[in-house]
Amino acid sequence: MAGDETPVLQLEIEKRPEATIVHCAGKVVIDSWAMFSVTVRGLIPEGKPIFVDLSKVSLVDSVGIGAFVSVWASARKSGCELRFINLNEQIHDLFEITRLHGLFGGDAPGA
Repeated sequence: MAGDETPVLQLEIEKRPEATIVHCAGKVVIDSWAMFSVTVRGLIPEGKPIFVDLSKVSLVDSVGIGAFVSVWASARKSGCELRFINLNEQIHDLFEITRLHGLFGGDAPGA
C-alpha cells in the first residue's frame, strides 16, 4: 500500500453513557465488510443502543448490505437497538431501493 492511500474503511467508536456511535468513513464492500461486522458485533454485548453513522460512507456493495443486515439481526436477537444514521443521499437511495429503509431505521439525507 502506498503511503498516501487510505484504508477502504475507517471506523471510529464513540462511547457515550446512553449509546455507542460507530462513525464509518470510506466503503463498506467485499474488502471491508468483515472489519465492520466484527467491530459492531463486539459492541452488542454492552447492551447500549448502537448508532452506525454512515455520513462519510461513499459506497456500499451487496456484501456491505449483507453485513448491515447480519449485524442488525444479531443486535435485534440480543435485544440491542441498532440504527443507521446520517445517511447521505446515495446510501438513503440504496436503502430505499433494497427496501431496507424501514427495517434499519435510517434517517433522511442531511437529517
